[in-house]
Amino acid sequence: MTTQYANLLSRLAMRNGFSYQFAFPILDNRRLLRRLAFLERFLPRPRLEPVREPIFLIGLPRTGSTWLQTLLCAHPDVAYVTHFAHHTAPYFRTATLLARLLHLDASGERFIGDSVVHSLHSPSEGTLLWGEWFGMDPACLTYDPFTADDLGPQTVAEIKETLSRVTSLFGPGKRFFAKNPAFIPYTPALAGLFPDARCIHLVRDPRPTANSMVKLLRACRAQLGRINASGKPLAMRLTDFVPYPRLPRLAQYVARFGADDVRCTARLWRDATHFMEAQAPDVPHLLTVRFESVLADPAGSVARILDFCRLPPLPAESPAMAALFKQTGKVAHVNAYGEYDLIADLCREAMPRVGYDPDRPVGTVLPAGAPAFGEAV
Repeated sequence: MTTQYANLLSRLAMRNGFSYQFAFPILDNRRLLRRLAFLERFLPRPRLEPVREPIFLIGLPRTGSTWLQTLLCAHPDVAYVTHFAHHTAPYFRTATLLARLLHLDASGERFIGDSVVHSLHSPSEGTLLWGEWFGMDPACLTYDPFTADDLGPQTVAEIKETLSRVTSLFGPGKRFFAKNPAFIPYTPALAGLFPDARCIHLVRDPRPTANSMVKLLRACRAQLGRINASGKPLAMRLTDFVPYPRLPRLAQYVARFGADDVRCTARLWRDATHFMEAQAPDVPHLLTVRFESVLADPAGSVARILDFCRLPPLPAESPAMAALFKQTGKVAHVNAYGEYDLIADLCREAMPRVGYDPDRPVGTVLPAGAPAFGEAV
C-alpha cells in the first residue's frame, strides 16, 4: 500500500519516518527535538489529572492486539500515545499542537506487511517510553524481573506525569490506554504502579501465533537491514532485534533453536500462558480475551471488554464503529503457515488453560466453562 500524505508539508516532514519505520523510533531526530524543546517553553503548562484506572492490553505479538487496540481506542473516552507523540517524546504536546495547526498527517501499511494501516495520530505501543522507564535493552534477551518498588520514586513519578500529559491532550476525564507485547514480563510492575488498572490479557491459538511471530522477526530483520544500509543518522545502532517479550527462557530458546524457528516461538507461547497464570492472583483486574472470539463477534466482545474496563457502552448506532466491526478479520495478505502438529504438541498442556483444544481445528475455542484462569471472553 502506498503511503498517503495529507499535504506537501506532511510528505516532506514524514517521508523518512514512514520509509524507515521500525518497532520503535530508530532514526536520529535530535534536531527536531531541540526545536520542539525551544517552542515548548512558550506553552502554558497543561492542567494535569491523576491517572485513574488505566487500561493495559497485554499479550504476545501477532495475537491481534493491534486490531483490538484500534477497536478500543475508537472509544471517545480513551487516550493513548500516538505514533507522532512516540517519535517526539518528551515534547509530544508541542508536536501534537503543531501537527493539528499545520494539518500534518500520513498513513500507510506497517513495514511488516500485515494489512494494518496506521497514521500519524493512530495509537502507538510507546516502546521507547516504556523501554526507558523499565530499562529494556533491545539488544538483550535476558529476563530481568522487577516490581514497581524497584523503579524508584523518581521514575514512578515520571511515568505517572507522562501518562497524565498524554491523557490531557484528549481532554478531561479520559482513560489512558496502552498495548505492548513487551508488557508480559512487566505485568507485576504495571499492577504495582496502578493497582486500579484494567489488564486485558489477549491470547490467540498458538499454531498461527508461533508462525506469525517468526514472520514478524524476519520482517524486523529485513527492515533493520534496510535502515542500517540507508546511511541515515540513527539514534541507536542495532545489528539484530528479536521482537519477542523477554520471558525467562527466551535466551535459552534462541540459543538452542534460533529465533526464527517455531520450536522457539511455540515454547514462548506456552511460557507466556504459564507466566500470566502465575501472575493472575496479584493482578486485581484481569480479563482474558481470545482473539478468535473478537473475530467471531467483534461488537459483543468489545461490549464485554468495555464493561470490564468500566467504560460507557458505545452508541448503538455508531457508523464509525460499525465500519470497524465489519472490517474485523479482513486482510489483503496471504500467510503460508505450517507445522501445526508440532506447535500443538509443544503447547498441548497449556492450550486448554486458555480455552483451546490441541486436537481440534485451528482457532476452535472450547465450550463456555472450560478451564481458563481469570474471567474470560
